[in-house]
Amino acid sequence: ATISSGEKSVSLVRDDLAPVPLGRVGNFIVAPLFNSVGRSVEECESSIYDLMELLPFEDKHADSESLSTVEKVELYKSRGDQLLRLNDYTCAAAYYEAALSFIASKSNVSIGGSCIARRNGDAVIADVDCIDADQYDVTFISQEGEEEEATIPQKDILCSIWFKDVAYLQPRCLLNLSRCLVKLAEIDPTSGYVGCSGQSKRVTRQEKYRSSAVLGCSITITLCEHLKKSMASPDVPLLDSLIGKARLIRSRSFIGRNMLRNAMVDAKKILSQTPNDKDALKLISEIKARDAHNKSLDRKISKEVCRWVKKATTTSEGAAAIERMDGESSVSESDSETRSSETEYQRSLFAWMFQKTFMEIGAVLAFVIAMWVIY
Repeated sequence: ATISSGEKSVSLVRDDLAPVPLGRVGNFIVAPLFNSVGRSVEECESSIYDLMELLPFEDKHADSESLSTVEKVELYKSRGDQLLRLNDYTCAAAYYEAALSFIASKSNVSIGGSCIARRNGDAVIADVDCIDADQYDVTFISQEGEEEEATIPQKDILCSIWFKDVAYLQPRCLLNLSRCLVKLAEIDPTSGYVGCSGQSKRVTRQEKYRSSAVLGCSITITLCEHLKKSMASPDVPLLDSLIGKARLIRSRSFIGRNMLRNAMVDAKKILSQTPNDKDALKLISEIKARDAHNKSLDRKISKEVCRWVKKATTTSEGAAAIERMDGESSVSESDSETRSSETEYQRSLFAWMFQKTFMEIGAVLAFVIAMWVIY
């Protein structure tokens, strides 16, 4: 935008809040890659006092080919950190994903190495024994040290494990990436169901941000637990701190998805390690308040449905239909003559239903559902 002297506001074109890979090429490891990114833009007015210059690295292409893997990861993570501090969660997520692409991509998984794979909905450690096309022979390793061999498809591989990660860059990038996704779920206004790369199920953007944040935190926790056991001299206090932060973010994501039991489990695990953790105590209070609100809302809806049904069925035809439905349940199904009368009755009932208003039909259905929920 060009700003003339004396102007106090400027018209801008707002970019889509969904993150895209740097250079718009490639895939993400954790963050969702929506099919509809960039298809619609919005114009907005902004005060010139709210504008900020691009950071130096945003205004030109970075040449990182000559850097080592560690230097590349540190470079992209530091840039993601700068953007995160400026609340630019979209771009920060792209830089964290770029950092992870050097060390955690599925293409880095090799025979004899370790990875994190999906198993029964959990993120678990797996040693790679053999690779045949897109099939992986792995040995799952539980937290108790138990081993189990299995063959899994490539889509179940979540990420590779960087065995040279002495500075714990991989879990740190995953943790900050998850932070960005939780924030994007709160600020991305896009409504409706959208498609996502590599998935057939359509969900809302907010749901996908939060489920991806849960995934990122789960990988972080599994990875940190693994590093505590596999490294020669692990920084246990630091790894425990990363685990605690991951549980806080995951609990917040579960609350956003209304999965309150899961959220409570994470919050209580934090308190089991740090009894006076203020963030965990605050989460538990919020979870309890949300649960009480949900239960109160459920009771209110049930009462309203019962009142609605009672009012809709006070007509003579409605009462007669309910009586016939009650009488139907006492008829023996083994008697062929009774079956014939039931068929005739059903036909007459259907004819009656089509003659009534849509509100009465909906009321009867709602009554049945409400009674099923209550009893």
